[in-house]
Amino acid sequence: MVNYQLGSVLGSGGCGSVYRAVEVGSETAVAVKKSRVSLRVQRPTLRHESRVLQLLQGHPAIPVLYGYGQLPHFEYLSMELLGANVKELLVSQVRAQTVVRVVQQMLSALIHVHKLGIVHCDIKPENILVSLSDPSKVLLIDFGLSRFCRRGVPRQYNPAKESRCIVGTLNWASLNAHNGIELAPRDDMESLAYVTLFLLRGDLPWRSGPDSEPIKQSMVRIRASKGECTGAALAVKFPPEFGELLDYGRQLEFNQIPDYNDLELGFTRLAERLGCQSHDPLDWTSPDATTPTSAPIFSEIPDTEDSSGDDDGCVDENFSNSYFYIDLADWDIQGNRDPDLTFPAEQARMLDSCVPQISRVDL
Repeated sequence: MVNYQLGSVLGSGGCGSVYRAVEVGSETAVAVKKSRVSLRVQRPTLRHESRVLQLLQGHPAIPVLYGYGQLPHFEYLSMELLGANVKELLVSQVRAQTVVRVVQQMLSALIHVHKLGIVHCDIKPENILVSLSDPSKVLLIDFGLSRFCRRGVPRQYNPAKESRCIVGTLNWASLNAHNGIELAPRDDMESLAYVTLFLLRGDLPWRSGPDSEPIKQSMVRIRASKGECTGAALAVKFPPEFGELLDYGRQLEFNQIPDYNDLELGFTRLAERLGCQSHDPLDWTSPDATTPTSAPIFSEIPDTEDSSGDDDGCVDENFSNSYFYIDLADWDIQGNRDPDLTFPAEQARMLDSCVPQISRVDL
């Protein structure tokens, strides 16, 4: 059993808030996710994420999992404390030498994730964070939407017609997600390509829209804009490998496994051409800057989208330990979560037994 003392808020999202915290007794600094959940909910968000993380432990681009606990009003997930995300580090554009190293590490992470039969489903800049202990490393976070890969014919729905959200985050979701088609490894690759091109270019064509744009209108506009943009067009003036990642991901079939060896080889050769040194700190200055800057230790200001409408449905919750006020309406909302966001009972029990239990959390 482990106990934590919560400190400052590092960020907020649709599943709750993330805090900087310390383990009582050892004073070890960690990150703790906090999400309101009823004890009646069968598939709590953070319990699912703790099981996925436990399954993925051991890869250098996956954060260390420290514990999970479901208390009467909230569930908590503690993990390795990391630095800023790559979107926060973006000044205007990121050097190709830095971007190729990010791609290499994220490809390695996705190979690990996919080979264990899991699709991440929400690759975006906010979910790629810099390590505090090694500024040459980035890590992949937020596995709350992750699910097992299925074989056969993909399921499909019509997001706009049925007034249903797409899986993932609007600006970074694949075209398949926009079309309501069940996600597979190919979709993680497409989303990674969008992140890559965003870092190189400093923005993407579909991210500009009216602040008051309705979500359905945003879905239609962004889907149309993505459909008009090829990887080759978006990567003009940059090494072609970056655009090829997008075009390759889009042409894969639902049941097709990406050719990871070929992808890794292509970016290894590009890194060699660009003179990348894998152990040097990642340089987050723009190409026209002369003095490298390092990542901040951590960010205490939640990242928000500037002009793309409701990018990921996130709301700053900052719940207190009570049933009080407006969060009452969210009490049972997780009961509607997708049944796919769970594990077989026997595997779930095995994974739960491996995760230290959080018994107390103090504000």
